[in-house]
Amino acid sequence: MKPKTKILALIFGLVLPYIALVMYFALRIQEHPLPTWFPYFGLSYILATMIVVMVFSRKVYRGTQPEGVEKPRSVWLWLGRAWMSYLVAVWSGGFLWGAYLTFKGSLEWQRSVPAGAFLLVFIALFSWALYKDFKRLRKPTRSAGDKTTNKS
Repeated sequence: MKPKTKILALIFGLVLPYIALVMYFALRIQEHPLPTWFPYFGLSYILATMIVVMVFSRKVYRGTQPEGVEKPRSVWLWLGRAWMSYLVAVWSGGFLWGAYLTFKGSLEWQRSVPAGAFLLVFIALFSWALYKDFKRLRKPTRSAGDKTTNKS
């Protein structure tokens, strides 16, 4: 089985139970209000899923051999990086604005502190992923025909 297939199966297997839980609460919302713990559980579950997929994908790709054929750079990679950068910028602005409103007293600190903590974790996670991606981009790649000889 290809590593990409394994990772997609893991993502699907982790997201499907969460979608089922969301649908359960969405369909019964007419009868009962949404529980207060549900948004925090949802954010925690999404964050944990992202971390598990990142750790597992490293282990899956570590054992595979790199492909000898160099692929052309895709415009979709740059669009993905631009979208992640946009999200980090917007989330950072939202975090700063929320912190300002909390210190001003416009927002309840009991709700804004956990929300700000989750936002800060997502900002850190996406920034770290962008940093690793650009660091990997700057690293020179060797083609399949290049072999270095160790001359002593």
